[in-house]
Amino acid sequence: MRNILGKLTALHDALTQAAAVLAAIGLICIVTFYVYEVITRYMFNAPTAWVSDFVSYALCASIFLALPKVTKDKAHVAVTILVDIIPKQIAGYVHTIISLIGFASLAFAAYVSLQENLRQYSKNIETLAIIPIPQWWVSSFITFGLALSSLYMLRYAPASQRQSDSLLAGGVD
Repeated sequence: MRNILGKLTALHDALTQAAAVLAAIGLICIVTFYVYEVITRYMFNAPTAWVSDFVSYALCASIFLALPKVTKDKAHVAVTILVDIIPKQIAGYVHTIISLIGFASLAFAAYVSLQENLRQYSKNIETLAIIPIPQWWVSSFITFGLALSSLYMLRYAPASQRQSDSLLAGGVD
């Protein structure tokens, strides 16, 4: 069982790393195409019809592709005062409960997003843009990012996966 779990966590981490690389590429493309738009618009008086839409879609994709890496690195916003001020014996349980609530919240949001992706796909809903594309192409990144992030919250719930970066290092004695 540990071997299977190890392979699944390695796959999870590999997907997260690949998504982070794609997020970085997305940001590079956003900057590149914005510069291209400025040059074509103001130097050649030939604005593009697609750059604004592409930048919006790429920004959404980049944010949600980067979200699992942020969650994995515990670089997300966390208010840890409750865990910091309570005794260490209780702090571990509270941390586990908070992680499980985070998992449930992110998993539920991913589920709702997936339902919306399926609705957009089945009804062939397109974006309201100069050059419309299927809306699920963009919103599927939201589902992906939320789902992978939820799994990190679940992975960090056990005490064995916890390391305190807080000021008081996990509670008062």
